[in-house]
Amino acid sequence: MLLNHTSGIGDYVLGAFPSLARKSTQSLDDNRFRHFRPEELARLGVEGPATGKPGEKWSYSNTNYVIAGMLLSKVTGEDPEAYITRNVIRKAGLRETYFPRAPHIAGPHPRMYESFYGLIDPPRDYSVYDMSWGGTAGALVSTPSDLADFYRKLLRGQLLAPAQLHEMRTTVPVPGENGQVAMRYGLGVYSVDLPCGRFWGHDGAVFGAGTDVLSSEGGKRQMAIAYNLMKYQKIGPDGKLEPSPIDAAFGGFYSQALCGTGPGSKPDKPAVPLVPRDLDPMTAALR
Repeated sequence: MLLNHTSGIGDYVLGAFPSLARKSTQSLDDNRFRHFRPEELARLGVEGPATGKPGEKWSYSNTNYVIAGMLLSKVTGEDPEAYITRNVIRKAGLRETYFPRAPHIAGPHPRMYESFYGLIDPPRDYSVYDMSWGGTAGALVSTPSDLADFYRKLLRGQLLAPAQLHEMRTTVPVPGENGQVAMRYGLGVYSVDLPCGRFWGHDGAVFGAGTDVLSSEGGKRQMAIAYNLMKYQKIGPDGKLEPSPIDAAFGGFYSQALCGTGPGSKPDKPAVPLVPRDLDPMTAALR
């Protein structure tokens, strides 16, 4: 339930950044160099409003993966980030993926701009940030090349035993904005069905930085992108994200990269952004 987000445990983001409840991003700046302990993040999530009964429905919550990291530490007796580095990152041969131990990113990198749906205007650079607030829920530095390499090896069975990979790809439905099934979520991965087939992957989002990666079943066709302007959309009076030309551009890019159809083509199903952004806990916080 932790890994497929059906635990019913709420997200800690609003507790860690309380100004968001007042439609203010002040706490993002106040906490730029604040160090959060996993126990604190878990407490904020558990003490917040539940998203449902355990096993009842899917609802994305960063708290789930922080608790999973705490369980990993309890079982192994090791720091979870060190354990993941040795048994996942190094095992997969990823050379540019790591948990940052300082607010600064090592080596050359783009600046990371956050708009927060127009609350930060002009967008502000959040490249320097204490990422302890993400913890084992996603405080990783990586590259599109490493992301594609990881999913290719994972889906080809090079990282997990067949039974484990099967369990990982056993999914629950994720409802979209109109009640349709937007995607299906497994244990740390999700699948989306496009006109040219089923693809597996995940996205990542922190202040100023985002990634999307999708891979065909055997890793023959892949797409991995990183972008450095986050929450560029506007939220309308109805609480929903208003269409953005950037989303339309992404849709055409996904269609071309994964299915070989250009932005001007008309596939059987419209190309859409990988993630139903209205389900993002940060988006929900502003409604």
